[in-house]
Amino acid sequence: MAIEISPKKKLKIPTWSVIVLGVCLVLLIGLVVSYFYFGAKIKKITQEIQKKEAEFLYLGEAIQTEQEKLLSLNQEIEDFGSLISNHRNILDIFEFLEKNSLPNVWFSDFNFSAEEGEVSVSGKTDNLTILEQQAFVLKQQSVVKNLDITKVSINKEGGIDFTLT
Repeated sequence: MAIEISPKKKLKIPTWSVIVLGVCLVLLIGLVVSYFYFGAKIKKITQEIQKKEAEFLYLGEAIQTEQEKLLSLNQEIEDFGSLISNHRNILDIFEFLEKNSLPNVWFSDFNFSAEEGEVSVSGKTDNLTILEQQAFVLKQQSVVKNLDITKVSINKEGGIDFTLT
């Protein structure tokens, strides 16, 4: 048995202080857990952001490459467009000759120079009067700027061979 010289009274801890201590401990534990949880989340999100930035850089380079391809295609399209716009339809010349030829005039040879915008046709007719009438009909057309009759000769059958330029 223990001998007590002076009896000590048991200290009674108030219940509210125990409750406050418990709440503080729970909050402290929650704070530490939250710190590590959110630290891990931030690290994971940072890695995802870096991964997405790398993808965006790759996509940016791919877009740049595709834009360069499109620019070259656009240049080709513009070049083709200028070719088409400068193209002269040679079928219109044949239609013009068919429409403006006299019945007794036959064309046998055809040359076209796109650079000079010049057409040269060789043909035959029965006589010089018909050739003169054909030249007059062609000169009346607005598309004919200049008309030269060259290489006029009488063929074996008695007809006239000629070249119109």
